[in-house]
Amino acid sequence: MKRIALASVMLALLGATVVLSGCSTASMDKTDTSKVWGYVATADKAQLELDENQNGVDELVVKRVLSPTDGWIVVHADMNGKPGLRVGLAHVKRGESVNVKVKLKDLTTPKVIVAVHADKGTKDKFEFDMMNKEMSIDRPLFVNGKELAKFASVREFGVPAAAGAASVEASDQIGATSELVISKAVAPTDAWIVVHLEKDGGPGGRVGLVHIPAGESLNTTVALEPLPLTGNLLVAIHADRADLNLFNFDMEDKVNSSDTPFFVDGKEVAVKVRVK
Repeated sequence: MKRIALASVMLALLGATVVLSGCSTASMDKTDTSKVWGYVATADKAQLELDENQNGVDELVVKRVLSPTDGWIVVHADMNGKPGLRVGLAHVKRGESVNVKVKLKDLTTPKVIVAVHADKGTKDKFEFDMMNKEMSIDRPLFVNGKELAKFASVREFGVPAAAGAASVEASDQIGATSELVISKAVAPTDAWIVVHLEKDGGPGGRVGLVHIPAGESLNTTVALEPLPLTGNLLVAIHADRADLNLFNFDMEDKVNSSDTPFFVDGKEVAVKVRVK
C-alpha cells in the first residue's frame, strides 16, 4: 500500500510540473504541426511594425518590435514570396524595441522579408540553418498560425513605361514544346521577350529569349529550350538597356541587372500562357 501511495504522489507531482511548465511558456511554445514549425506567441506578446516602402536604404528600419523573449530581427531576400539568402540581422531584447536599424548586405532582390526569431540557444549567437530550419533552436515566432513577418521594398526595380507604350499578348498554346508564338509585343525601346517556367506562381528558370525592336512586334516566335515545361509559362518584356543584343539579367541578382522588365502603373508587363 505504501508503494502505491508513493507512486500516486510522484505522478501528482509530475503532473503539476507539466502544468506549471505549460503556464510558464504559454506565450511561446514549439508546436508539432507541419505548418507552424517555430514558437507560438500570442498577438499581445509578439508584434512587428515597419514601413513597407524603404527604397534605396542601406539600413532597414523596424519601427517597433515586441517579443516575449530576447530575439532577432532577420531579413531575407524575397525569392518569389519565400525567404532566400539572409541579408540582415539584428538582436533585440525581450519586450518592446523601437526604431531598430538592420544593416543590409549582399542585396540582390528588390524586396525583402523581415521576420522575428527567438534567441533560445547561445545568447547573442544566431543559431538558425535554412537547410535544417525545423531543428534549429532560434526559430521564428508564429502568431495566429502565421509566421510573424512582413515584406518591404528596398530597391527600385524595373523600367517604368506609360500605358500603351509596353504590352504583351499571347494566347494559350496547349501542347507547345519547342516554340511559343507571341501574338503582340510593344516596347518603347529595343527590348527582349523573355519566357520563364512558372515556379510558385512566379518566374522560374528561363526557357526562351528573343530580341525585338522598339515599337510593335507581331506574331513573334520564341524558340524554347528542350527542357520539361511547367503547365504555365510566364512571358515578360524586358528593356535592352546595357550592351545591345546582350541580355543582361540575372534572376539571382535582379536589383543589379540592367535589362529589367517594363512596368506599367506599377505592374510588370507580363502574361501567363498555358501549354499543358
